[in-house]
Amino acid sequence: MIQENPVSWGQGFAGSEHPETAAIRVQKEYVDKMVALKRENMDRVYAYLSALIERGREELQHARGANNEHRRAALKQQIDEIVAYLKGQAIDISAPPVYGEEGGAQFRGSYVLDEIPGFFGQVKCVLDQWYDSHLIAVYDEMVILVNPKKSVT
Repeated sequence: MIQENPVSWGQGFAGSEHPETAAIRVQKEYVDKMVALKRENMDRVYAYLSALIERGREELQHARGANNEHRRAALKQQIDEIVAYLKGQAIDISAPPVYGEEGGAQFRGSYVLDEIPGFFGQVKCVLDQWYDSHLIAVYDEMVILVNPKKSVT
């Protein structure tokens, strides 16, 4: 009788694992899946906002280099989208100031270009803090899910 090597049977074979080992493996897989699901959303939000900031920086360079309204309007739209998305994530951040009457007719209603780099820096700092705090919360939840038991001797 030729018997297959039990090592090649894999983890799914009913008799290949001790019940306690199987329970630990299943628990670990569950915790890993929960962490992955929570991190997936966080990573998506972080990547989306980082891309918005980069596009906003590119628009800022174009708005500084050109004297046309559509570049400033595109920059304003980028900043408005960043502020709105952050508010959707319960992060309250104020937009940079806008030109008033002193900016003249061509700049009225658009953001003050010199204030925008500071705004992007502030957004990036707040975004990094948000990501770190959510990551800590995910790992705190992981510790609760694992519920390490102290062995009594």
